[in-house]
Amino acid sequence: MELGEYSDEDLLEAGGESVKMEQWGRAKTFLTEYFDRRIARGDMISPTALASLGLSLGHSQELRRGLELCKRAQISEPRNPYVYWAMAKVQLLGRTRKEAIDTVERGLRAAPDNFILLRLRKQLGVRQPPPLPFLHRNNGLNIKLGRLMHRLKGTAAAVA
Repeated sequence: MELGEYSDEDLLEAGGESVKMEQWGRAKTFLTEYFDRRIARGDMISPTALASLGLSLGHSQELRRGLELCKRAQISEPRNPYVYWAMAKVQLLGRTRKEAIDTVERGLRAAPDNFILLRLRKQLGVRQPPPLPFLHRNNGLNIKLGRLMHRLKGTAAAVA
């Protein structure tokens, strides 16, 4: 079936399924067609669809445009955790890990219990705060205390 024979809803659904299955080229094809149709008619595009298109573009070596679409989606719907997840994934593709971590943290402030953001944060391996926050992280005392706490309590050790 050719793209012209798909309805807007079918294009969006096929694009979303392709993103779930990480078929980035296919997702880009369906979502670009959906995007182009909606723009031509002057219709609104959902922030989730924008973020999905941005993610598929990021995987297709169009990082700048992908990140731009994710930022537009985040501005449109600042409480949507999927948008933050997609933006962080595009940032990781662009090798900006620190920005990706910041994006995940902003997303978790908007949706603290969201499992995809929590899982991504765990994958990124966010560091624990230093045991003595008034000393620099590289201070010998912080290093020794951190290692000791890690051995005693495991990786979830944190001093309140």
